[in-house]
Amino acid sequence: MKLVEEVGELAEVIRKNQRYQGDPNKAIKGTIEEELYDVLYYVIALANAFDVDLEECCRLKEEINKERTDH
Repeated sequence: MKLVEEVGELAEVIRKNQRYQGDPNKAIKGTIEEELYDVLYYVIALANAFDVDLEECCRLKEEINKERTDH
């Protein structure tokens, strides 16, 4: 459920185009960059919980996608 919540937060900051400006004195809080991190964190946590090799999944899925676009 946390992943779904974070994706919703990501959608909101994307809609508002809230970006981190690269200034180390400015907070990353409430930015696209922060929410992308949060989404990635929960995806990795789920992969670990279900013993999923994300690197292998990416390779296999890229092969499927390549076949689709070749047609």
